[in-house]
Amino acid sequence: MDKRGHRYFAPELKLEVVRRYAAGERPGELAKAYAIRDTLLHQWVCIFREHGEAGLRRGAGRPSRADLAARLSGQDPPPTEPAPDHPTAAQRRIALLEKKVAQQALELDFFKHALQHFETSPPPVTRAGATAPTPPSRRGRSGKAD
Repeated sequence: MDKRGHRYFAPELKLEVVRRYAAGERPGELAKAYAIRDTLLHQWVCIFREHGEAGLRRGAGRPSRADLAARLSGQDPPPTEPAPDHPTAAQRRIALLEKKVAQQALELDFFKHALQHFETSPPPVTRAGATAPTPPSRRGRSGKAD
């Protein structure tokens, strides 16, 4: 156990449990054999399906700098390679690419409308030193004495 009372499971142990689960052993029996909760076993299986062995090897804690930078910039985190033998890896890749195409189409639409707005707005004043008129900053009383 670590300082906070959490148990640590080696990546090799997680991988062994997931492989036995994939081979057809029942989750309840595996949970009893390794003294873990069923929900933890299912979490490991989901992580393995999404990220492969690398997902089980990645420890808990802070995300990498690349993941943080991608999250802050609004992009998806750098893709991690799923397990090559997983049957839905190609489907996940296709979904990721479709999402990226949709985002690019949305951005193109935005810039197309912005360009139309720019082209239809009146041109700025072209005299040297002249500025475009602005509305008064105050409404109501003019500030003059009565």
